[in-house]
Amino acid sequence: MIRTVVQPVLDLARSRSGAREVQFTPATVRGGNILYYWLWAHAGLRTGYRRAVLNTDHMASWLNEFPVLSSLTTSRHDVRLLDRRTFATRHHFGTSYTADENIAFCRWLLAHTPSFARRIDSMSIHVDEQTCVINVRRGDYYSVPAHAAEFGIDIRRHVVEALKIVRGAGRPTEDFLVVSDDTEWCRTHLQDVLPAPMRFLPDRRDMFDDLAVLAAARSLVLANSTFSYWGSFLARSMSDDHMAVAPPLHQRTSDGRRITDLFDPRWHRTGESAADGTMS
Repeated sequence: MIRTVVQPVLDLARSRSGAREVQFTPATVRGGNILYYWLWAHAGLRTGYRRAVLNTDHMASWLNEFPVLSSLTTSRHDVRLLDRRTFATRHHFGTSYTADENIAFCRWLLAHTPSFARRIDSMSIHVDEQTCVINVRRGDYYSVPAHAAEFGIDIRRHVVEALKIVRGAGRPTEDFLVVSDDTEWCRTHLQDVLPAPMRFLPDRRDMFDDLAVLAAARSLVLANSTFSYWGSFLARSMSDDHMAVAPPLHQRTSDGRRITDLFDPRWHRTGESAADGTMS
């Protein structure tokens, strides 16, 4: 009874103009997905809204790499009674945020994180204008049947079609740097479809080296992974010459509908044949 009476009053107070809005990030969200929530907070602050993202355990490595993100983050202890609560905001390109908001966030992140900007610069040793970077996401996308049904694509076909698109744009396809969580799979299943030997990043330290390589790429073949997308977003924020080729889908719904609205509309995309063969 008390909750029935109090909750509407709280909701009204939290909806007041100027109230801080806190994004209650799902505890399971990790990787590139987290960056969308910080983008949400940053975009709001630029237009006069007070926004923050609730800290979770999966944010630790990102906050360590990009300390400036702590300015957009709050702890559960610091969430106030009259803060407005938002839960699991979606991240669809052009509807959840604009292209300008995306670029502004990426440039702000790079400008305030010189250490990561230096990571990108250091990748010029491994990535130049002749290099086509290929990102391959394996892991639980293929080891877990339910995830394979949702996210699996024919990676080989995707890569073959993507390289045709890259060549069609007049870009070189003789030097390949592959970034993947399963390099052995790539050696076994991709070498025969590449026109030249593939390379992998030597002396890789962590996932942020991977992200820096993606961000340094002039030509990038994307995985259907938000981590991959953020590599392209960062690259695009630094150079209009960046080109990316996305898979035919990000994921499938249980009724077979294909989700693609996370994609930047400026990306090229591979076709229907790469969407088949979900266990490849």
